[in-house]
Amino acid sequence: MVTGYYTSLEAPSRLSVALCLTQAVAPKAELLAEMACNIPRPAQGKPQSIHVDNGRDFRSRAFRSACAEWGIDLVYRPPGSPHFGGHIERLIGTMMGAVHLLPGTTQSSIAVKADYDAEGMATITLSEFDRWFALEICRYNNSIHSSLGCTPVAKWEALSEQMTGDIPFEMEAFRVNFLPSELRKIRQDGIHLFHIRFWSDSLASHIGRGDRKVIVRHDPRDISMIWVELDDRRYVEARYRNLEIPPVSLWEYRDAMRKARALGKSGSNELVLAELIRQQRQIESESRGLTKAERRSRERKGTLEGTNSAVATTEGLRPIDTGDTSRPLFKVERW
Repeated sequence: MVTGYYTSLEAPSRLSVALCLTQAVAPKAELLAEMACNIPRPAQGKPQSIHVDNGRDFRSRAFRSACAEWGIDLVYRPPGSPHFGGHIERLIGTMMGAVHLLPGTTQSSIAVKADYDAEGMATITLSEFDRWFALEICRYNNSIHSSLGCTPVAKWEALSEQMTGDIPFEMEAFRVNFLPSELRKIRQDGIHLFHIRFWSDSLASHIGRGDRKVIVRHDPRDISMIWVELDDRRYVEARYRNLEIPPVSLWEYRDAMRKARALGKSGSNELVLAELIRQQRQIESESRGLTKAERRSRERKGTLEGTNSAVATTEGLRPIDTGDTSRPLFKVERW
């Protein structure tokens, strides 16, 4: 039974593990309602154990401590024993067989792909693929399985009375527990993470308690908010101290900082980030509504203006009568 999944263009990480596990545990009613799907998908509840391979993400301290806190046993695949994951590899093969039928597939190898123009035939966005994949899993779970002799959903329902896996009372707390974490001090101006300051009024009483560090968790998809673990094991949400900074992903933030260094921009990371992200999103917003022909036309126009100083300096200017000396001159304030 496929209990949860997570699709992404990023490499496997602690975040993808956390989001996949969270979906596996959570009730699926809300997810199915969003897709307007009424196909049964009863899989939910906290597992007693998780079988994993020996990847770095599963060996991380954060993942192991989160599993221990929620009472989940970790069972690692013995080294040199690939057959222990045979059922998963078979499932992946089944799913990829369906995926390769979609327009724009890159196929499983260059030889199979041959001269097929995958990029030219691609029509599905990541969010659309995510919805398609969710429906594919529903179809799989409600199809007769050769080893079970019935559908996985029917088998799950038949064994449901023997299952003791409960749903965590606080799904948000469960999700946060598995997010990537760092150790940080609580300073006078809050928590410093990625050279950005975060603050919550709840942190005020914890300032100045020596050099002790606290666990800080973050979601790389949106670093505008972090979670700080305090003495009583509860998490406090902290947000940007500088409210000029827009919500951004960790990838977008690092990309903006690389561009800032390339441009020789100096000063506070927060101010540089706010300005760069604003400019980038303005360009993206304007470009999104343009056709390829319009973008080429703008590029050609820009090239012409760059080679003709008269056009570049006078286009768009309106004549102003400066002969009337009775008119007062005002200073300009730049906001």
